[in-house]
Amino acid sequence: MRYLILCLSFVIFGCSNQADLKPDLQQSVSEATQENEPVFSTGYADLNGDGLEDAVVFLKGMQWCGSGGCTLMIFENLGDSYQLISKSSVTSTPISVAKTETNGWKDLIVWSRGSGLVLMKFNGEQYPRNPSLEPAASEPQMLEARLILE
Repeated sequence: MRYLILCLSFVIFGCSNQADLKPDLQQSVSEATQENEPVFSTGYADLNGDGLEDAVVFLKGMQWCGSGGCTLMIFENLGDSYQLISKSSVTSTPISVAKTETNGWKDLIVWSRGSGLVLMKFNGEQYPRNPSLEPAASEPQMLEARLILE
């Protein structure tokens, strides 16, 4: 009987869609922040169109937040691990994924104190380090965007 249950569980749980599989994000964030247990919120979206959900990590705590906002990190899902792609300061929620893309990556809409909702475009290597210097997101961009972090 145990053999039958084991076989059934493999059939049920062993055949999952690769897009649903997520590597250990906690480990990747710990390595990037040099902290054992960093505190963060996460939103997931396929930012680069490869079918894998990348991680949008909003760090929390005194080390990562100041009067202008907190640190935002973008991790690319490589299938078996996450790789840090981008790190931005002075960012706040809400964070949304726009329908538009730049250089093969979805644009992000984030709240930046003093600037409001701004559009962050991927430059081919990373997203902007300081969102407060980016242009405001347009109303159509905001309406079409998908909220991933509140």
